[in-house]
Amino acid sequence: MATGISSVFPQQFGRYILTAKIAMGGMAEIFRAKSLGAEGFEKVVVIKRILPHFCEEEGFVTMFKDEAKVASHLNHANVVQIFDFDEVEGLFYIAMEYVEGRDLKRVLDQGAKLGKALSIAQAVYIMIEASKGLDYAHKRIVDGEPLSIIHRDVSPHNVMVSFNGEVKIMDFGIAKAAARSTKTRVGTVKGKCAYMSPEQARGKNLDPRSDLFALGVCLWEMLTGKRLFVGDSDFETLNNVLRAEVPPPSELNPEVPKELDTIVLKALAREVDQRHKDVGAFVNELNRWFFSAVPDPDAVNLNGYMHDLFGDEIQQLRQEAQSEAQMMEGVRKGVSNVAVKKPGTGSQPAAKAAADDERTMALPGASLQMGDADRTMALPDAMSQVRMNAATLSPQGGHVAPAPAKSNVGLIVGILFAALAAGAIAAYLKFGTGAAEPPPAAAVAAAAAPAGKPKLKLSVKAPGAVEILVDGKTECMGKEVCEVSVEAGKHKVIAKNDAGKGVDQEVEVASDGQVVELKLPIIEKKPDVPPVAAAQGPAVLLKIQPENATITVNGKPVVLDKGNASLPGTKVGDKLIVIAQAEGFKPETKEFEVKNPSAELFELKLQRDKPAPSAGTAEPKAKEPAAAAGPGKVKINAKPWAKIEIKGKDYELTPKEVTLPAGKYTVVLTKGSVRKTVGVTVRTGETASVSVDMTEE
Repeated sequence: MATGISSVFPQQFGRYILTAKIAMGGMAEIFRAKSLGAEGFEKVVVIKRILPHFCEEEGFVTMFKDEAKVASHLNHANVVQIFDFDEVEGLFYIAMEYVEGRDLKRVLDQGAKLGKALSIAQAVYIMIEASKGLDYAHKRIVDGEPLSIIHRDVSPHNVMVSFNGEVKIMDFGIAKAAARSTKTRVGTVKGKCAYMSPEQARGKNLDPRSDLFALGVCLWEMLTGKRLFVGDSDFETLNNVLRAEVPPPSELNPEVPKELDTIVLKALAREVDQRHKDVGAFVNELNRWFFSAVPDPDAVNLNGYMHDLFGDEIQQLRQEAQSEAQMMEGVRKGVSNVAVKKPGTGSQPAAKAAADDERTMALPGASLQMGDADRTMALPDAMSQVRMNAATLSPQGGHVAPAPAKSNVGLIVGILFAALAAGAIAAYLKFGTGAAEPPPAAAVAAAAAPAGKPKLKLSVKAPGAVEILVDGKTECMGKEVCEVSVEAGKHKVIAKNDAGKGVDQEVEVASDGQVVELKLPIIEKKPDVPPVAAAQGPAVLLKIQPENATITVNGKPVVLDKGNASLPGTKVGDKLIVIAQAEGFKPETKEFEVKNPSAELFELKLQRDKPAPSAGTAEPKAKEPAAAAGPGKVKINAKPWAKIEIKGKDYELTPKEVTLPAGKYTVVLTKGSVRKTVGVTVRTGETASVSVDMTEE
């Protein structure tokens, strides 16, 4: 069995110098690396290397070779490229071009987090560029023979946006192609549930228009800022792919032009023949809209947008590049005590297992229970599971008859690798070209730590530390004392406090049980706000009748004391939306504005729901005032979907769980011309459910 290489950097690996580990998947590890040549030539690359214990799994290695074989034929500005596949000491690897950027999923998440979503023009531009690369892959011919590539895993995770504004489709790990050695079994589904085409979800034969459907999903989600098919479980997501009606993007984002609605909905047609004839035709329609609606294409400015979203990370990358340049200078000169920048300190998270939404599953006969719809899946006859009745399978759980004992373990392991590796590299790489001769082996050997040294225990004490790193690797979190095992020799120890400030020290470890103490800078505490500052705002008092009413102010429950409530923390200019309701009275919503800098009294009197008793009729005995009730929840669903409105407030699309003060409500559901209402009672601490069929009658 092949064995791993030292974790000390830099280290020689075949013709490359590994400079840092970027990430670690379940079956592969990803490194930043360089190839060196004469006259100071350097080329930054990414190395994806199979973990040692998987190198002897024939089916897995074959899948890995297939990925290299498929991608090696692709050379396009909008396709991440691969340029080398080889074996070093029994470890198979792929060499790819390194790119500074982030995958589209990360871009969308960061934009939403900062309130800086993509503009309509930027979303269309990204889709045009990614589609160009995919159309090229679909139509690629080598030596007169079409490669017949179908990506099968198109999603925001596999679209790369560089910091310079380039857009590239990547990761052909589970692509279907004529050149592959491994073949997909009939009825097997591969891809991420939420981006599958209906025919892909059913395990049917695919053509390039299946990838077109996935592109349509990506564009719909970019334009609306919402997820299209994702449900609470894989079952629900696949069911949505097959049956859910797709609303025009403009219904959720009025800024989307109707012309784009038409293009997107055509790409998302459930029937294959109703879509564009190929991705190239899709690109042509988007181009026609773009150049007619965007007079200045430079205004898209993806470069500036990426720097706006990831400015801090880009600056950190620049600092790392300088450190790495110094390290490589030491390698060239054969210097052994070069300071090494270890993985986990850059803009990419430290090496870790692939995230749930990027992993691949291969589950013969597995049940489709709760899970992330963004996982890449390989499910034999997945939709036969969807068609099973509720007794056999439901979104809440269930069972499926066990698969036969005989299984193709090699294929399953291979499928698992594809998305695990993709999740690990998604933020860093596109594939590339060329390789240079390696530097002298002696230079690398001098920089690497000698193998075979005994492990010694090192205790690091750092009062006030929240993170302790040794040689760039996080060893302890939330501890002020950390014990690690290291080899004898020099090690870099770093401790960071709660403010992110730290201290580093180079330690010469010579004996077992050695102790090193780091003194962290003291965090200056901000002075507490004097109590008088909190009382400077106006005194605001609410008076509500009847006294037993329940109220919310700006959506938050407020408890009444004999019909009165004070609202601390308000200031002049604040607007207060008060919703009040009580049994036997009509609910009412009223807006107040704080204008008086000293004190305000706002009164709200509810009207009876029924006429007051006539003269001579005994007044019914008043009920004892009930204690104000807290909030409850209502879970709202509609088939296939609907917009939600409660008391004039928009709660977006179903499915949705809404928190409301206890009481009775009317839920208004709208889908196109279909409008339905349903009553629901919300009780404190409980969750009510509403489900409505919005199918046109």
